[in-house]
Amino acid sequence: MGESDFTTDVNVTEKKFSRKLKFLLILAIFLTGMIAVCGFYSVMVMLQEEENITITAYSLISYLFDCMIFISLIRIYARKQFFIQSLQKNILIMGWMIICGAFIITHFSTYHSSGFSIMQYGSFILADGRMLTLGILFLVFSSLIKEGLEMQKEMDKIL
Repeated sequence: MGESDFTTDVNVTEKKFSRKLKFLLILAIFLTGMIAVCGFYSVMVMLQEEENITITAYSLISYLFDCMIFISLIRIYARKQFFIQSLQKNILIMGWMIICGAFIITHFSTYHSSGFSIMQYGSFILADGRMLTLGILFLVFSSLIKEGLEMQKEMDKIL
């Protein structure tokens, strides 16, 4: 073939991750799986003790995140695609969980301000600003993944 010649190969090739990414993905699946298994016991103990409800709420949100990330990583590995719809939905759910937590956690008696509060009047705090900002960032990240998913579908249609 010469320089100006080209081929038109319309066969769909199997998608593969690079060796480095595959190793990191398997490692992440293993570690988040361990956190999900061990975290279940830890959360159950915290729920029974009920010493500090704020710390228990933070731990419960963190545990749910770990489980959702674990499931998303398994689905990414199984489908061999970076942008999958369940990842976008999981991150969207995480964002809304954090936003709801920002409004709920402030009403616990053991809550201590993170230093950034939304609408504080005396001892009343409407929302934890740090958590609210993090939740909004998760929603933005979810929107970016949704756009990436749409671009990936468009690219697959073209090919």
